[in-house]
Amino acid sequence: MWRPPLARGGRHHPHRKALRAAAGLRHGQSRLAHYARLTAADLAPRSRLIAIAVGAAATSALDIVPPAKGLHGQLEQTIPLRRIGDLGEVAAAVVFLASPTSGYSAGKILEVDGAIDRANLELGISTFG
Repeated sequence: MWRPPLARGGRHHPHRKALRAAAGLRHGQSRLAHYARLTAADLAPRSRLIAIAVGAAATSALDIVPPAKGLHGQLEQTIPLRRIGDLGEVAAAVVFLASPTSGYSAGKILEVDGAIDRANLELGISTFG
């Protein structure tokens, strides 16, 4: 019976773990985009659906990133805009989507993420506490 290398006592390959997780992240985003398109088509023209994908923003979700270890700086270096987003920037995106100005938008994902294109797994931040 085949067992994964870790179960056999083999070496741990962190890059494989990161690649699997990144593939899962991309797969999840793809599934969300597909769901948004299908649901928007189902709701139209009575209502619109737009999903918001928020990256690293200054919310309580970042409480798991201890500033004392310098992880905030490392996190900022993985974001192309080189900073953590402000909660006001996320709120502005929500206000835009709720306004008549976005009336022709539907079935899409608005990304408010500083142009991040990968998971922050190499930082060693546990999202499970």
